[in-house]
Amino acid sequence: MKFTTLSLSGVVFIALGVLCAIIQKIFYGWVDANGFVHDSLFLPLTYLFLAIGVIPLLISILISNLKSDRPKS
Repeated sequence: MKFTTLSLSGVVFIALGVLCAIIQKIFYGWVDANGFVHDSLFLPLTYLFLAIGVIPLLISILISNLKSDRPKS
């Protein structure tokens, strides 16, 4: 698969999502003595960046499959 701008942007967003998940795991997310969960903004950003990253990758795969299915003239 050739890296296009669309697929590269998907990979960048997935990398940002993974980075946010690592930051969340290392620095935030604990349960206090009262049972209250303390989270940061990095947890929702993780899911948001992963979702935004998967969409361009799927579109890029779909476009490359459609181009390869065309008959060569």
